[in-house]
Amino acid sequence: MEEYWNPNDPSVTDQDVPAEQDSLGFEPEEQEPPKPKKNKKSFKRKVRRAIRRFFKLPLMTRCIAIAAVVLIIAAIVVLLIVLPKNCSNEAKGSEVVNTLAPTDEPVETPEQATIEPTAEPEPTATPFIIPALSGNLKLNDNDPNVVPYVRTRLVELGYMEMPATNDGLYDQATQNAVKRFQYRNFPLDLKDWDGWIGTKTYELLTSSNAKAFFMKSGDTDEKLYDGNLVTKLQEKLIQLGYLKTAATGKYDTATVDAIRSFQKANSVDVDGVAGQATLKLIDALVNAPASSEPTTVIENVTPAPEGTANP
Repeated sequence: MEEYWNPNDPSVTDQDVPAEQDSLGFEPEEQEPPKPKKNKKSFKRKVRRAIRRFFKLPLMTRCIAIAAVVLIIAAIVVLLIVLPKNCSNEAKGSEVVNTLAPTDEPVETPEQATIEPTAEPEPTATPFIIPALSGNLKLNDNDPNVVPYVRTRLVELGYMEMPATNDGLYDQATQNAVKRFQYRNFPLDLKDWDGWIGTKTYELLTSSNAKAFFMKSGDTDEKLYDGNLVTKLQEKLIQLGYLKTAATGKYDTATVDAIRSFQKANSVDVDGVAGQATLKLIDALVNAPASSEPTTVIENVTPAPEGTANP
């Protein structure tokens, strides 16, 4: 009869348990044998053996092998340097393309795009060129460039009225206006009151320092070189009711008082000097229609000489 093992029997020890059965009566599974560990010494031996074999090769063979290895390493290094740059450039190029031409909007071709006409540049004003003075100009001289310019400049400063024909003839009216200009701008140099257009007169006339025409106490028709300018001014003041005496051709005390009264009544600086603002306002009121009310007209003029108030 077969004997059975009772696990509850205290008289049975672990040594009496059959080796081929476990606690539940099943045979134990077979365990795989442990894998043999790799021997590091054997790998080193193989490397050493390969080195010894390499050095046993002929010298030419070894040189060719070393050169081939060097070329391979150099090619790998070049590829590692060049390829990242190309990849980054391609990535940047794709970003630019995506920025310029988004996929969600159609790109117009040159044929489809409408070309708008470009606006023509506005013409710029050509700066006025002051003509050069080749020599002194005197009465009856003819200069088609300098004389018209001189006459235009004298009109701007109030020394004369523009004639019907502004030609190149240096006539008597232009010479008198030049004398008035010299009288007002060179008050201490009597020799400069010759009516000639010389270098000194021309340079001042063409500059921004030229003084505009004015009349003041002590002036006479003779001092202002013809034109009866003082007499004409007095007649206008009489017409407007500011001068009670007859015209004398002298800028006397009565004329100064009349000018002061006119300036005070028309909100002009009260100084008794007939400057450009005062003269132009007097002309405007004299020439205005009788039904219209006088208006104050004040224009910017060149300052008066030193020692006098701004007219």
